[in-house]
Amino acid sequence: MPLYEIHHSCTLTASQQSAIASGITSLHCTTFSTPSAFVNTTFHPTSTTSPQIYVGGSPQRTNYILGHLRPRPNNAEKLSHIVKTITAIWNEHARPVDSRALHNVFLMEDIVAGAEQGFVLPVPGKDGEWVRENMGEFERRAGDGDESVRALVQEYKSKL
Repeated sequence: MPLYEIHHSCTLTASQQSAIASGITSLHCTTFSTPSAFVNTTFHPTSTTSPQIYVGGSPQRTNYILGHLRPRPNNAEKLSHIVKTITAIWNEHARPVDSRALHNVFLMEDIVAGAEQGFVLPVPGKDGEWVRENMGEFERRAGDGDESVRALVQEYKSKL
């Protein structure tokens, strides 16, 4: 349900990308009640010869993360925690190969409606109820070989 976009001018290996994506997924799932199968992370490398971001009107080679989330009431403390923890995840996995700090982490509560894998997104905070309502279809799709939905079913049942 959330979408985290990692824009990076440094080279990240597949294992670094995996570690960053796993860290962000775990963080989001423990902060909110989102099943991990619905936490999306994308990586967007920027050109090392022609930066695509300008800071103060000048082209810069920089690294930044944008997080698109569903709006929730009284969320400031959780969002601050996410920003600090994403920065720590970046420093642990990317900073050893690129000494530049993570320039920005911006979280935007801008997902007001959408669909994930063909299912209309639930109201924030009602994820568990939404999973229970859709479990029959999730199990059918898992039985048909949909691996991400199979993982969702297993994750949900392991938490019962």
